[in-house]
Amino acid sequence: MYTSPRRPGRLRTPLIVGATVLSVALFGGALHWALPGLVGRSEPVHVDEDADTPSYAGDYLVGEAAWGLSTSRLARTICETWTEEVDGVTFSEQVASDHLDPGAEFLALEREIDAPRNGASYRNDVVLTHNTWYTRLREGTLDVLDGDPVREPENVMVLGNVSPLTLQYVVGADSDIHTLEDLAGTTALIAWEDPETLELSDLVLLAAGLDPLAMDVTSGYDFDTHTPQQVLIDGDVDVYVLLDEVGNAELDHFERQGMEPRVLEIPEEVVATVGRVDPSYTSLTVEAGTLPGHDGEVNMMASWEALYAHADLDEDLAYELVGAVYEDLGDRVPGQVTATVEQALSGVAADRVHPGAARYFSERGAL
Repeated sequence: MYTSPRRPGRLRTPLIVGATVLSVALFGGALHWALPGLVGRSEPVHVDEDADTPSYAGDYLVGEAAWGLSTSRLARTICETWTEEVDGVTFSEQVASDHLDPGAEFLALEREIDAPRNGASYRNDVVLTHNTWYTRLREGTLDVLDGDPVREPENVMVLGNVSPLTLQYVVGADSDIHTLEDLAGTTALIAWEDPETLELSDLVLLAAGLDPLAMDVTSGYDFDTHTPQQVLIDGDVDVYVLLDEVGNAELDHFERQGMEPRVLEIPEEVVATVGRVDPSYTSLTVEAGTLPGHDGEVNMMASWEALYAHADLDEDLAYELVGAVYEDLGDRVPGQVTATVEQALSGVAADRVHPGAARYFSERGAL
């Protein structure tokens, strides 16, 4: 049975913010300046009634069920993009909970709620979170840790996918493991106690026709003295499994330590089988040279960090927001793979797209 002594899974991971932010949180005051939405909405910008401004002009809040610094940076960059590219609006991002609680952020799209840390009231205008949680929301299986569930989940609608996460089986460049079928009889490490990654890996192996137990998942290493990647570098395991951005710091770590990693391809037919269980998982064609060990394009299985809004978000504003994401965001996050217009609704049912976003995608021929 898989166990790990270190890191809790994402579904129950407390938000770890670092000593400085924690100390500010304890003593108040400057935290409102440092994380604008943490204690509620910021003061609205004064709008001259005689000026020619759009009906939606004002301040807006992006809620984020953050589980990593990269997600937080992405939310902040989205807010900066919208503030600079959409006339008359200001966006700020917030992480209001000590816990990874996407249910609470979806709930704050529907109505005003109290932040778990300090009780300050806030309501989100947009949420950035993982699309697998949105699937659970629409299925009625996503709980809110503190509070009532979303009453009308059908009114939480999609603005579009933003950045993919991929399941990666990492081996050494000289390894005899080249396909998923070669994983039978190997020993793999999932460095942290991450039930989502473990369960997803089992599902992929089943879809590939393998018994998941044929790959032995191990842990128990002392990660205070050794990085988890070192276990693969030293040859103590055959495979390192992670769910992360296409290009990520873990892959960079292998190369910095002098090891050439290679990421296994996940064939389209395997992804399609997984997609019948959970349609939020879709194929992603990764360009040549993006992943180590591949001279050409490679197919991977992706889920997405995606944007959501309530159906009552102004349709014209939603149209402007979506346009800014797919026309301007990519230039602001160099080195990070972001969704194209064609990928923006990958795994998304057409009737779940916000009307303003649907208008934009229809004009671009993507819906």
